[in-house]
Amino acid sequence: MRLEKWFISNLDDSQRNIIVQSIDKSIAVRGAAGSGKTNLAIHRALQAKDKGSYAIVIFTIALKRMIAYGMDALGLDKERIAYEWAWTHRGFDMTGDVYWKKGDRTHLYLVNDMSVRKFERCTKDSTAYGIDFADWVDYRFYAAFGRRCSWFHECPCDDDFDVTNTETYELIPSGTMYKQSEDVIDYLIIDEAQDFNVSDYKQRIVPKAGVSLSLFGDSAQQMNSQGSNIEDIATALDYDRLSLDYNYRLPKSIAKVAQQIQNTGVDLMTNNRKDGGDSDYPNYPKPVIAKYNNREAELLGILNKIQMEDLDDVAILVPTEADVMEVNNFLNEHGVQTQVHYRTGNVVPFNTINTLDFSNNDLPCILTYYAAKGSEFDNVFVPFANTANAKSRNSFYVACTRSSRNLYISYSGKRTAYLDNVSKEFVTEIDYTSES
Repeated sequence: MRLEKWFISNLDDSQRNIIVQSIDKSIAVRGAAGSGKTNLAIHRALQAKDKGSYAIVIFTIALKRMIAYGMDALGLDKERIAYEWAWTHRGFDMTGDVYWKKGDRTHLYLVNDMSVRKFERCTKDSTAYGIDFADWVDYRFYAAFGRRCSWFHECPCDDDFDVTNTETYELIPSGTMYKQSEDVIDYLIIDEAQDFNVSDYKQRIVPKAGVSLSLFGDSAQQMNSQGSNIEDIATALDYDRLSLDYNYRLPKSIAKVAQQIQNTGVDLMTNNRKDGGDSDYPNYPKPVIAKYNNREAELLGILNKIQMEDLDDVAILVPTEADVMEVNNFLNEHGVQTQVHYRTGNVVPFNTINTLDFSNNDLPCILTYYAAKGSEFDNVFVPFANTANAKSRNSFYVACTRSSRNLYISYSGKRTAYLDNVSKEFVTEIDYTSES
């Protein structure tokens, strides 16, 4: 993912119209895929920077790394981003790996990008940091620290911490240090607002917004079945509704296919500003829909495409975390390093594998549709697009709208019905089933 391209610094008229709204005013902003919603959420945080406390709340963990890039570019505290579950249960997760000196319950170390911060156990106060575990960990770590019940203050790191000294220091798997969230945050900003529902807002989100609440969303990208239409949320909360009018990500060659996939009247063409609106075929390739004999053939087709065309900035988007593991194993077995985000299971013992580095465009990024929300890649592969693997139409639409240049959809067996309304002249269809 080309973060420098994803993050918008020059705003258009509709984007500026949002920025000129007083940060003290609560608003609901609707924008289609590629309109810059997440960017505007970051700019909204910039408006709040010198006025009071602020936070951006997101619905997917993967999105945090992208938002952190944008916040850092604007001089904002990139730890004022909260994944929804963490924000509800603990606060603001800090970035980095957590270590302890074996058997020492009184100190922790947070290691991030060559920096080492040391923390010393204390009694709880408003400035104390906590430790939690994202997933299952060995009982000895629970015995030493519990969950959200051990508290630490930062202290000078004057010892010779060495991450390679495994005899003395040990990584705490899935250990997460976090800052406590304030009971009330002056300026609260919600990205992917449609994935929360009206009750969420009325009962637990609005009460935490001290001055204003800014919502950014797109009903066509709603993936949480418990969410609410962004227009319904705005009506229920009586917030002014604003819109982001332009699409910058999707070339017209993909946009006209994507809006037929969604099939709800979403318009990605009228205000398309990709390359100044000159982004249709033949300037950009048509999306490819390819049929294969089986899943392994699909993956081999993806591998060959990446290697033969020397593609970079690649994403492979799949329905489930089990699919992520399958694709990751296949590519690794064929000598291709990857970036991934998935959980290894749903029952203990399990953990989260997260090797995402969106600044590295050389390694293919493998994500579920859900985890890919808000992201953008030059080349997007959407394999396993058959009826047996179908997620919701919105989820498939989200996957197909991540591409800024090439979109490759493949399937084996019966093709997903979400492609039924796509006009044949808008795509290139290839049948590989006759090949041995």
